[in-house]
Amino acid sequence: MNKIVLFAGAKESKILIEKIASSYVQEAEYYIIYEKEDEITKIEKENFFYYKIPFFAFELYRPLFFKDINKIIVYIKNKKTAEFVINKIKNYSSIVFAKFWENIEIPLQNNIEIIDSIELITNKILDHLPDVPLFARDIGLGIGEILEVEIPPHSVFAYKNPNFIQRWKNIKIAVIYRENKFIIPSRHTLILPNDKLLLIGEPEKLKSFFIESKKNLGAFPAPYGRNIYLLIDMQTDKKTLYNLLKSALFLHRKLKNQKLIIKLINPKLNFKIYKLYKFKNIDIYTDYFSSDYEKTLKNDINIYNIGLVITNNGYFYKYKKTFFDIKIPVFKQGDESIKKCKEFVVLLQDKMLDRIAPSIFDLSFQLNLGINFLEPFIEEKDLKELKEYLEKFAKVYNFKKITFTKTQKNPIIKLKTKENICIIEPFISPPVLKIFQIFNPKIYNAYIMLDKFSQFLIPVK
Repeated sequence: MNKIVLFAGAKESKILIEKIASSYVQEAEYYIIYEKEDEITKIEKENFFYYKIPFFAFELYRPLFFKDINKIIVYIKNKKTAEFVINKIKNYSSIVFAKFWENIEIPLQNNIEIIDSIELITNKILDHLPDVPLFARDIGLGIGEILEVEIPPHSVFAYKNPNFIQRWKNIKIAVIYRENKFIIPSRHTLILPNDKLLLIGEPEKLKSFFIESKKNLGAFPAPYGRNIYLLIDMQTDKKTLYNLLKSALFLHRKLKNQKLIIKLINPKLNFKIYKLYKFKNIDIYTDYFSSDYEKTLKNDINIYNIGLVITNNGYFYKYKKTFFDIKIPVFKQGDESIKKCKEFVVLLQDKMLDRIAPSIFDLSFQLNLGINFLEPFIEEKDLKELKEYLEKFAKVYNFKKITFTKTQKNPIIKLKTKENICIIEPFISPPVLKIFQIFNPKIYNAYIMLDKFSQFLIPVK
């Protein structure tokens, strides 16, 4: 039989004792130590034993710990008393310690489990916020494999079948909560707006589902950041400077970013740039102390909540490792203006393309451009599954501007003959020199050979 000691040193102890008594406790004995009558409820059961002993009188209740105690619960609200008790009993059994204070000396031992009341309350409040994922913290592995998510009215998953979500995202809907009732879903069940879904699956896939369930198309550069960032070295020739500025202003108008951040280094007078000061959602910062492009970029990434960095081929390849390391989407301006772009082209590859699918469709939606997925002529199982995934994604968002083109030629050679297109690629490794790409071509480095086109390089986090 299990034997449990409870130090009842809080008025809430009454509730705890009542809940224990109303549960299945016939297989355990409870030894309740208390100081004040108003902090306990005496339940008349044969397996409940009460001892009115001062908590500082350790020698009086010490004999209880020779009864093969399985668990000790310390539920004391006086900080000094709690510290005394935990240090006296720390080596006797498995202990659950209720922590009510920020700073308290608790022994760091494997047999002591701490329940932090402040953290629990904070987590519970977070659980009720609509845009915070609600993971099961104390069930299963506790690593985020169980998630509850509420489906908002605008969600793409509203009025969808659970089987559709399971096939598409490879996650399981265990229960649907609707109007204070729970529903075990079947193949005929529809997910309705405001339903709460209890999901089981890989933590990363659950996080992805949570983000996609809450968003509409038209959020990019979120979730990477809220602002577009352009770093300008004023020593750059005027043509390059103005081309970058035109691209930044165009994307600022089209995308749902909060602000356009323009940082100037090596400053000198330029009336065209300084005219932009009058716009409220364009912030211009001049750095009079730093002339280092790379150092400024690294520093600003942590300051300005950046979701998209704008650059050109020259800066990109000069600081290629830094652009990869910052893990922020990069718009790399090509020889052709972004304004002339009539279509997005995406090379179909199995390297992380599914991870950036939301950003691909989001960019296409906001810039009002179709997507042409270019397929190699060799049919591979992974690419077939990826194509099905992208088709399902387009179907969920009711996205019609999507085509799949199979090519018998090398896709890079085919694309070099095109005009007025833009490339979207997953940014999964630092760029290599062109000579390496020629002799050892990799599909995920194909963008290196397509510099004439403007490109969106999306990192995989």
